[in-house]
Amino acid sequence: MTFKLSISAVTILLFLSSATSGSAWQDSFITLSSEVRRVFGAAHPAVVRVRARQDSAETVGSGFFIDRVGTVVTLAELVGQAREIQVESKTGTLPAVLVGQDGRSGLAILRTRPTQPTPFLRFASGSEAVPGSFLVGVGYPFNLSASPIVALVLGMDRQFQDRLFCVSHLRVDVTVSPGELGAPLLNSKGLVVGVITMVVNEGKWAYALPGRAAERVIADVRQYGRVRYAWAGVGVARVSNDPGGSAVVITRLFPNSSATASGLQEGDRLERINGKPVHHLADVVDASFYAPVGRPMTILVSRDGKTKAFSLLAGERPLDSPGETPGASPVTAETSRTRSSGEAPVQKVMRAGPN
Repeated sequence: MTFKLSISAVTILLFLSSATSGSAWQDSFITLSSEVRRVFGAAHPAVVRVRARQDSAETVGSGFFIDRVGTVVTLAELVGQAREIQVESKTGTLPAVLVGQDGRSGLAILRTRPTQPTPFLRFASGSEAVPGSFLVGVGYPFNLSASPIVALVLGMDRQFQDRLFCVSHLRVDVTVSPGELGAPLLNSKGLVVGVITMVVNEGKWAYALPGRAAERVIADVRQYGRVRYAWAGVGVARVSNDPGGSAVVITRLFPNSSATASGLQEGDRLERINGKPVHHLADVVDASFYAPVGRPMTILVSRDGKTKAFSLLAGERPLDSPGETPGASPVTAETSRTRSSGEAPVQKVMRAGPN
């Protein structure tokens, strides 16, 4: 079995080889190969190819089973409003129906009716990938069989060029071939820590929705048929060179929201949301993404040199709420950025080539 290595992964391996003896380098490479084979071997029966057809157009990508009754996670852009969806796995082909999809996170949930229990992948609940981690991806490139790829986590981003994410995404250095969008990324324990949702720079690196965020989306879609995003009614902005220590302040409280009666004020410097420290706009967005609708949000702010605590009820974000966009968040981050001509293009094409 062979597997693809990203440019960064190859560079790191070459660096390690120069810093170790020949035998030690060979042992390290054998260990890496063994780990990839082990994770891939355990995971690939649960990974599927998804074909979606609308009239004469067909899109192809990857997905994976998440339970024994054939529930599949894949990309919303892949299935769209398709009239016919098929899931191809190691054991055969199954028709699928759309349970629900979410445009903000980019995920879709499918239901199949297998004749026997399906192998499935579990999420790494409570354990997130960090920069510098190696991950193993499993997907269906082109018209080929399931293949492993090695990914290196580069960072966590809330925004790429002019595209805002609903929650911070994993930025991974990984070669993604056509047909591998929707593929899971796994840690050394074979647990899902991300789902590839977007590729850039001609497929040479990608963004992945974190596993924890995917679990939150899946739970809502299963229970409500949609994702219930929280709405606090608070607008925030970043402050440069803030002597108060916090880089994020409240800029406005939207009418007809729980924020107006919470005691919060414009100009308050955010310190914590639900116990999580706030240093950047991404911290605000991430904390609010995971806030359950209908439950209190605890917010600590700094005002006039004193720390004050407030509680407000997180309501469900209305469809016509201010700043509503596909990447809009429960707390409105009042920033914007235009793409320069020299920046790398974002790829959104879902086709898988000659299938």
